[in-house]
Amino acid sequence: MTDPDLDRALRAALAEPETRVRPVDLPDGRRFWLKRVERLAGRMRLQKGDPARSFAAEREGMRDLQAQGLPVAGLAAEGPGWILLPDAGPVLPQVVADAGGDAAGKLRAMAAAGQALAELHWAGMAHGRPAVRDICWDGCAARFIDLERLRRARRGGWWQAVDLLVLAQSAFTRWPEDDRWLAASFAAYRGAGPEGAVRRAVWLARGLAPLGWLAKAVLWLRPRSKELRALGLVLPWLRRQG
Repeated sequence: MTDPDLDRALRAALAEPETRVRPVDLPDGRRFWLKRVERLAGRMRLQKGDPARSFAAEREGMRDLQAQGLPVAGLAAEGPGWILLPDAGPVLPQVVADAGGDAAGKLRAMAAAGQALAELHWAGMAHGRPAVRDICWDGCAARFIDLERLRRARRGGWWQAVDLLVLAQSAFTRWPEDDRWLAASFAAYRGAGPEGAVRRAVWLARGLAPLGWLAKAVLWLRPRSKELRALGLVLPWLRRQG
């Protein structure tokens, strides 16, 4: 590492008690994020799988996409059990929630997210979990973080359609009464993404229609579940995109 300030800050952060993600702030105002292998045990390990394997997949995916110039946060440094990411700006829910931001700027950020996903898909990849909370916006570009489920996928194929479903589900979870943010992302993706991905996402939503009906029924038992409510909204919304 050739940046003395970053080297000192990173050494100090590595010496602190271990946490999964820790900010690393430099005197000149730059911010980085130190990310380590998640520590899981018992039921959580069974649900989420081997965290070391997921971390290794994310590291490799970040290297690969960064080398291709694709929209990811990138690696500033790495070592045994850790990676250091440059700050890529606030995540999309923070952008939309910013009381000082105008609607046009927020829509531009959401459109950039759709464009970024299109770039990733054209490269023959599927993010695996492109939730709005895992996409950052620095005012110029949208970039992905959390690449633990990244995989190779056929352009316009089913795994890329699943990406679109996950993006839509996460948006309805955050903004159940306002679909303009998601609509901006889909419009940008539709204009730039591989042919067939949106169409397959529509087919997927049609096939999952019974799951949406079940979610509405269960919502009576769990009325505070944002995920169940979103599922009942996202499937009909996606079906209308055909």
